[in-house]
Amino acid sequence: MPDINKIFVAHGYVIPVIIILVLIIALILTGYIYDPIVVVPSVAIIGFLSYRIVYVIAKTRKRNLYTYKGKIGKAIEDIPKGKMGYVLVEGEYWEAVALEDIKKDETVVVEDMRDLKLLVKKNINETIV
Repeated sequence: MPDINKIFVAHGYVIPVIIILVLIIALILTGYIYDPIVVVPSVAIIGFLSYRIVYVIAKTRKRNLYTYKGKIGKAIEDIPKGKMGYVLVEGEYWEAVALEDIKKDETVVVEDMRDLKLLVKKNINETIV
């Protein structure tokens, strides 16, 4: 199976190439391909925009903006070990599976996320961030 990160990098480079090809075709069709007053600024602007597109795609694809691992929350109800219940993390209600017995209103820390369920355990430090 191909590495998914390499696929996204390849797509990041295809978009600017397509944009440049469209620009060149537009310049040929309109007859401005031989006019340096039009071609040079066009290529410079498209080159810069292409660089920024690749840069943004390369930087943002590595981040997971939706990770909750290590976040602190509060149990909304009693959650027995291995059972599901609800917790409040960063102002959002989440369905959670307890890794140990948790009582209502105890602070919890998120250990992992599976599907759309958080795996939580008691927060030892008892600090709310």
